[in-house]
Amino acid sequence: MDPNLECNCTASELMIFPCAGACSVGQLSNDLAKKMSKEGIGKMACIAAVGAGGPMAIKAANEAKIVLIIDGCPMSCAKKIVEKAGIRPTLQVLVTDIGMKKTDILGYSDEEMEQAFRMTLDRLKNVPR
Repeated sequence: MDPNLECNCTASELMIFPCAGACSVGQLSNDLAKKMSKEGIGKMACIAAVGAGGPMAIKAANEAKIVLIIDGCPMSCAKKIVEKAGIRPTLQVLVTDIGMKKTDILGYSDEEMEQAFRMTLDRLKNVPR
């Protein structure tokens, strides 16, 4: 990696890593992370930078109090990427836990987004702060 290249990754109390996979549940995970970030619940983080070994992204994640992984399905790609980089996830949420099926259609309903949002917030309530 070119040492002159930098990202703008900075730590936050709650960092959110979505899988962003090329399927319905992956895209919902990415949009859910964006929604949570926009609403000030946490900070969406770059799973690609972590996967590429970006030192600033990894450092920021390790400085976070809570590392939330939003994986679309049980393949747990985002969780595996952060663990491979030496980051310990605090909580993993699977979009398929709301009963949503993984398809190659990149869309989802407003109801599915709302269900995933509520489920994630409910599970975050149980995380010590």
